[in-house]
Amino acid sequence: MLEGAGSKVADGKRRIDPALLSIMALALAVRVPIALFTVYHHADEIWQYIEPAYGLLTGDWIRTWDIRLGIRSWLIPLAMLPPVWLGHALAPDSELHLILPRLAMALASIGTVWAGWSLGFRLSRRHAIVAAFVASIWVDFAYFAPRTSSDTFSALAILPGVAMLARFRDEHASKHAFWGGLLLGLGFITRFPLGPALAIPFIWAGRLDIRKGWVPLLAGAACGVGFDVVANAAMGQPPLQWVYNNVFANVVAQRSHAYGVEGADWYLRVLGWEWQYIAIALVPALVFGARRYPMLLATAVAVIGVHSAISHKEYRFILLAVLLLILLAAIGSADFLDWLRARRGRVAPRGSVLLILGLWTAASVQVAASEPFVINWGVGKAPLRAMRTVRAQAGLCGLATYRVRDVPFVSRAVLNREVPTLLIDGPDAARRASDAQTRFNVVVVPAEHMRELPQAYRFMGCMSPRKPLFEQQYCVLARAGSCTEPAGDLDYNTVLQRLDK
Repeated sequence: MLEGAGSKVADGKRRIDPALLSIMALALAVRVPIALFTVYHHADEIWQYIEPAYGLLTGDWIRTWDIRLGIRSWLIPLAMLPPVWLGHALAPDSELHLILPRLAMALASIGTVWAGWSLGFRLSRRHAIVAAFVASIWVDFAYFAPRTSSDTFSALAILPGVAMLARFRDEHASKHAFWGGLLLGLGFITRFPLGPALAIPFIWAGRLDIRKGWVPLLAGAACGVGFDVVANAAMGQPPLQWVYNNVFANVVAQRSHAYGVEGADWYLRVLGWEWQYIAIALVPALVFGARRYPMLLATAVAVIGVHSAISHKEYRFILLAVLLLILLAAIGSADFLDWLRARRGRVAPRGSVLLILGLWTAASVQVAASEPFVINWGVGKAPLRAMRTVRAQAGLCGLATYRVRDVPFVSRAVLNREVPTLLIDGPDAARRASDAQTRFNVVVVPAEHMRELPQAYRFMGCMSPRKPLFEQQYCVLARAGSCTEPAGDLDYNTVLQRLDK
C-alpha cells in the first residue's frame, strides 16, 4: 500500500520515494521516545485494553464497571494481546508488556505519515513532503500515536483509509475502495460515535458509482466491522451487543456524566486555548487546505459537531478532527506561502519548503511546551512510580490502597505481581485497615491519611517529589512480616463491584 503514492517507476518496478522513507524514519525517531517515557493519556488505555489482555494471559485482572456492564469491545484487548504476551514472555517481572503495546501503536502510526504523503502527492511532491513531515512531528500526531486507546486506534485506521479513498477517486480501482472502506469500517467500530462524520468520505468516494464504488466500499466496511464481530464471538459475546450496552449506559443511564459535563462550545474553546496565537497562521493555511480537500474539512467539522452535542467531553474524543485539521493546514501552508510570495511578485525559492518545515516544527514545540498540552507529559507517572515502589518492597505479600481518590487505582498489568490486592475506603477505613493488617504488608495512601494507618507501617516515599506533602496522592508505606490471611471482603474486585466503580 505504501508503494502507491510518491513512487517512481524504474525497470518496471516501483520504489518508495527516499523523502518518504526519511520522513517515516523521523516519525519513528519522534514516537519511540514518547512511547518509552510517557505512560498513558487516559486511564482507559490501561484498565480497558491492556488490563483485559493481561488478564487473558494470567487469569487475574481488575474489572471496572464498564467491563462488568459489557460496554467495551474485545477487539482492542485482543489486538493488544500479542505485544502484551511477548513482553510478558521475554521479561515476566518487568514492564516490557506495558511498553511493547505502545511501541506497536507507534509503529502502526506510520500509516498516518503515509496518508499525509499520499494526500499531498495528489497536488505535488512539495505538498507531499510538507504534509508527511507535519504528520511525523506535530505534537498531536506524535503524542497520541503510542496511546493504546480506541481514539488512537480509530484515527490510525481512518487517515490511511481516507487516503485510499482519494486514490480510488483518481484511479477508479475497486481494490482502493475496498481497502479504504475496510479501514474506515475498522475506524468506525473502534469509535462508533464517528459514524455520522465517516459518512462524508464514503459519499465523496462512492458518488453514484454503484458497481466500482459502493459495492467494494460497503464490502470493505463490512469486513472492518466483521473484525469486531469475530473478536467478540471468540470471547463468547453476541455481535455488537457491546454497542447497545454502551449507548444505554452512557446515553440513557448517563453514566458518563459522572466524569464531567461541558457546554456545546467546549471543544472550540479548548482548541483556541491549545493553539493560541499559532491559530493566526493555522487558520489561513487551513482555508487554503480546505480549498484542496473540502471533504476533509467537512469530516473534521462533523466530528466536532457530533461530539459537541454529547454532554461528556474529552479532548481525545475529537482526535480525528484535530489530525484532519492539522493535515489540511499542512497542505494549505504550501499554497499559503505561494500566495504570499505571488502578492509580492516573487517566485518561491528552493529553500521555501525548509522554511515551512521549520515553522511547523517551531509551532509544534510551542504547543507541546505550553498549557494545556504540557500537562499531558506527566500523566500517569506518579501511579507508575507508586507501583514500582510497591514491587521493590522485599517480601511483598499483599497490597492495599487506602482512601486513594482514583478508583480504580490498582492495575494487575501495572502491578505485575501475584499477590492479593485490597481496596480500603469509607468512613470506617481506619478500623478496617487495622483489622486487616494480616492481609497486606504494603499500602498506597494519600499523604493526608498516612497517620490513620497502624504504626507498624513505615513510610517508604511519596511519588510526586515536586509537590508539597499535602498534595501527595500516592505515598507508599510498608510493614515487616508476612501476610497470613486472604483479601476476603476487601478484595479489590469485590469492593469495586460493591462501589459500582
